[in-house]
Amino acid sequence: MTKEEIQEFKKTIEKTIMPIVKNMQEKQIKEIIALVEREHPELPEGYGNMLYKQILIMKYNK
Repeated sequence: MTKEEIQEFKKTIEKTIMPIVKNMQEKQIKEIIALVEREHPELPEGYGNMLYKQILIMKYNK
């Protein structure tokens, strides 16, 4: 991903995902990501793990 794509990805997470997960436990977040991965097998391998890590970084660095 380019720097611009990474920034856009982070902005999208901030606007769409963070309001939902800010009061969720880590286990709940993982379960939702796993569910989405099962329902969307076309996602690249490792995408869920990368998304989970990014969510935790954003959640705890505020």
